[in-house]
Amino acid sequence: MMHDIRKALKAALTDIGIDGDISFSPVPNPEIGDLAFPCFSLAKVRQSSPADIALSLATDLSQKDIPFVLNIQAAGPYVNFFLDPQAIATHLFSHITSSYGSHKTGKGERFVVEYGCPNPMKAFHLGHLKNLITGESVCRVFSNVGREVIRVNYQGDVGMHIAKSLWGIFDWIDEFHAYKEKPLQERVEFLGRAYAHGAQHFEKGVKEKEDVVLYNEKVYTKDASIQEVYDLARSWSLSYFDTIYSKLGSCFDRLYFESEVFERGVALVSEGLEKGIFTKSDGAVIYEGSKHDLHDRVFLNSKGFPTYEAKDLALAEMHFADFSPHKVVHVVGKEQTEYFKVVFSALSQLVPQTTGKEYHLPGGYLQLKGDKKMSSRLGNIITGDALIFEVEKKVREIMSGDLDRAYSEDVLQKVSTSALKYAMLKSDVSQDVAFDMETSVSTSGESGPYLLYIVARINSILRKAGDVSSISDSVEEITVEEKQLLLKLSRYPDVTLAAAAIPYDPSKISRYLFDLAQSFNAFYHVCPVLQAKDADVRLFRLTLIKAISHVMTHGLALLGIETVEEM
Repeated sequence: MMHDIRKALKAALTDIGIDGDISFSPVPNPEIGDLAFPCFSLAKVRQSSPADIALSLATDLSQKDIPFVLNIQAAGPYVNFFLDPQAIATHLFSHITSSYGSHKTGKGERFVVEYGCPNPMKAFHLGHLKNLITGESVCRVFSNVGREVIRVNYQGDVGMHIAKSLWGIFDWIDEFHAYKEKPLQERVEFLGRAYAHGAQHFEKGVKEKEDVVLYNEKVYTKDASIQEVYDLARSWSLSYFDTIYSKLGSCFDRLYFESEVFERGVALVSEGLEKGIFTKSDGAVIYEGSKHDLHDRVFLNSKGFPTYEAKDLALAEMHFADFSPHKVVHVVGKEQTEYFKVVFSALSQLVPQTTGKEYHLPGGYLQLKGDKKMSSRLGNIITGDALIFEVEKKVREIMSGDLDRAYSEDVLQKVSTSALKYAMLKSDVSQDVAFDMETSVSTSGESGPYLLYIVARINSILRKAGDVSSISDSVEEITVEEKQLLLKLSRYPDVTLAAAAIPYDPSKISRYLFDLAQSFNAFYHVCPVLQAKDADVRLFRLTLIKAISHVMTHGLALLGIETVEEM
């Protein structure tokens, strides 16, 4: 539907010598239109006032037969479109199926998405939780437009954080061996404490730093004295991460590890040094980003060991060797924005085929509302898996209070997951999130459980109605509330397409779904469905809410949220 209106508007703009993107604004009052095209940005191009341009466009468009459009008027700097709700209903009800909102615009494109990325032997912290949820939704949004998506996870199993963990483990080696027979949860909690112990030791002084650095060297050289303990502790972490991935619905196509890229990272930097891409400074090898309006960064330290930067070079080369992607999207915290600019700059010179194909999707921080920022270095971190547990516990408390029914474990799990995921995805990816437990688990307000409740409520109405296989797209009069729902449903394909475009933002879908749910509530409050007095009106409204259920189920799936039949 929107395609037809855009096509006509684009032709009208071309007629007056303007070529540009077309975006519409909401109209605050349905009495003055259903869709508005603002002309402010066209004023400079045409050297005319926005109001004059709007009048010219409205006059031109009014002479054309545009599908779904009843009338077009200029209103100051806006071109307002009045749409035909009956035509929209006829179109929508014949097109809204379980795949409505999917596209093929990305067909033939292969996107590698790197997300998750927790480090073995450290806690799975809140940032990893937000990253995992965001990355999975981004993958689904990409797949929805026809792209082939490769999910990859890059985990740091070498480096100073591993050295700190190993120092802590070996300082408590008897306790480590005792934990071998304990449940996985307890084993990884021990690893978290060992990391904090090692990190605190590292901060004490020069001698203590050297103690930890020695373990770093042993890891890189695969020293036999630590290998068995290293391998076992690493396996505990990876097994535990798998349980979290499974619970949140993520399954990776390829796990990459720093241990498999660090040697190639050293080689790439050495090659770059010979080519003049890198330079030596105080025994280290650096990239002079300052020559490219960036900042300088170390790629090999003074002992010849690769930094994160060098390893990321080798990882990128491996991505392209393994998958030949059109784009690699790194879902990583926004604090790494400048870091990635430097790495991508060096990478484009070392591995030219990556130029323009690397993209950093910066994520905001996740904190618990009212809590201060926490650090695993100090051992006082609230972990991501602990938050998952607390949300599940809270949802059980709330839903066990429903004396009318007992909910299955599957339903409780889906509601809990919806609370977590929607809380992380309702804001722009780069925006910080302050997780509020009460708001997130509520079945009213802007939350995952609320959206699940709306879908369950609609599906309950449809079940009570019996056979709803037949549809009705025609009634004598369409109410204001029905028209608003039709207009919102018609926008859904544009929303999913926008979410898949740079800057890759699933929150566009989150906000749309909440808005649609609110409009359904407004409709249901004044428009009886099962009790509608007229049979045609009843069938029309059943068809309408069935379409809403389809769209909400589809949209929630893009957020990684599964619906439930009853709530």
